[in-house]
Amino acid sequence: MAIDKVYSDSEFRGQIHVPAPPTPFAENGDLMADAFAEVLEYYMSTVKVDALLIAGSNGEGYAMTTGELRRVTEIAIQTIAGRIPYYINVTRPSAKRSIERAQAAAEAGATGICVMGHPVILDATEDEIVNRFEKVAKAVPLPMMVYNSSHLQQFNITPEVLKRIVDVAPIACLKDGNRDPDHIRGMIATHGDRFPVLSGHRETLIPSILLGCGGFVSTGPELFGAKVREVFDTHDMTPAERFALHCKYVEVTDAALYDSVPPAGIKGALNLIGLPAGVPRDPVLPLTPAQEARLRAVLVKYGILEGEVKAAQ
Repeated sequence: MAIDKVYSDSEFRGQIHVPAPPTPFAENGDLMADAFAEVLEYYMSTVKVDALLIAGSNGEGYAMTTGELRRVTEIAIQTIAGRIPYYINVTRPSAKRSIERAQAAAEAGATGICVMGHPVILDATEDEIVNRFEKVAKAVPLPMMVYNSSHLQQFNITPEVLKRIVDVAPIACLKDGNRDPDHIRGMIATHGDRFPVLSGHRETLIPSILLGCGGFVSTGPELFGAKVREVFDTHDMTPAERFALHCKYVEVTDAALYDSVPPAGIKGALNLIGLPAGVPRDPVLPLTPAQEARLRAVLVKYGILEGEVKAAQ
């Protein structure tokens, strides 16, 4: 049975699933608006998600102009239609540019934003990290998802630094990509009662759920549809069942994310199951035939696609 808990600083309850859907682009680079709406509907109606991260890393927010981000926000608002919360990723290296994107999203009607520590810069002091979030929150005081991705921002937001961010920004949840067990323990212990601390890495998904984290942000598990919510029942599983579930989701995530340059894999996987996910934008290339064959084999192995499991070539 899933953990049921109420958070002091967030509207969410219990453990939640918050994936980051890809944004469909045509081969000429144009946004596929109707296709994006169809993809979002899949996540809501079939996967039964609790919230969404729009224009995240796999949503290729980094490849969008501010005008395109505004249009993506408008499509998301129209499609979601108030059914679930969502967060528009507005991250840019500088606070000024992040604010410009946050303002564009807010003007389009967004009700939540996502901000990462500044990417590209190889390090940051605590004051620089906190100052960034404070500036964005003052300019656009919408509920915020903090995105802690040490491999994209090249530094870690610790539980202590997040304490300072919480004092200056309206934090609704945290996407935490740090894989260190002690870091995860510290985040849950320090902030787990205030808002959902969401596991953001395949290796920490099942262990974090068992430790009582607030849920997860995923790329790959959503291919199982609503069955992905079995993750929240791991508390009642035997050790062997948990291990099998962990291995299954790690393998599917590897195939949909790490066997190619993201988001080529997840777009390829969604295309294979019949959704119009389009192709990645420059500089990322679509899957090669060999990559698609390996991806298809994993999807068939776990019943996501029908067919025979063939030996690896």
